[in-house]
Amino acid sequence: MSNSDFNNNHLISIVGAGPGDPELLTVRALRRLEQADVILYDALHGDEILKVANPDAERVYAGKKYKDGQHQTERQDKIHSQLKKFAAEGKQVVRLKAGDPFIFGRGAEELEFCLQNNLNVEVVPGITAGLAGATCFHIPVTLRNANSMALFYTGHKRNGGFEDIDVVAAVLKANAPALIYMGLKNLVFLSKELMNRGLPAEMPVQIISRVGHPDQQLFTSSLGKIEIYLQKIDPPMPSVIIIGSHTEQVKR
Repeated sequence: MSNSDFNNNHLISIVGAGPGDPELLTVRALRRLEQADVILYDALHGDEILKVANPDAERVYAGKKYKDGQHQTERQDKIHSQLKKFAAEGKQVVRLKAGDPFIFGRGAEELEFCLQNNLNVEVVPGITAGLAGATCFHIPVTLRNANSMALFYTGHKRNGGFEDIDVVAAVLKANAPALIYMGLKNLVFLSKELMNRGLPAEMPVQIISRVGHPDQQLFTSSLGKIEIYLQKIDPPMPSVIIIGSHTEQVKR
């Protein structure tokens, strides 16, 4: 697919907005926003991203928030129908998604729909919140001579438990960090499950709130202390969590 500017052969761009700071947009993401006729945007990337877009572009909210009452299948079907409708009208469409579209962003589902319906589509990568948050607060995701991998994991429960929890524990025991998305409400339960599998209570837990926004914050605790810690503080959402043996901030 051509890397040239938006044109009639690029009617739909599924764009990663990064963590929320417009200065962390890719050059191509910025170009697509400046040229868009329609922007279907999510809830998590914030208003600052939209301020750099084409001021004449139609803005259509297509996001979701925790406990907002939306039926997610119906919501996704509506997004798909909007993509098809705007493409049929010859509009240059940006489907703007927080972070990277293919990391817990349902971007693959939207791409599949576009391809199955013969819609002209591209995907523009974005900086995912876990990596952006770690770097902003000087937390190494990989560290020479310490670990050789990292894990992206969702903190959602399914059927009363955490999926692949034994794999997560094994990765952490190998000194690699786990970057956990959408896991704040289940963090206490997750910490207990990990300790039940032999992880030490003193293993660091980093909570990074509102990554990429002016009010981003870092909260530091450990597996064994996180329950008491969260009774005292209430990290703003959205938050990404980093658990691991070598996840302390780089310092002088």
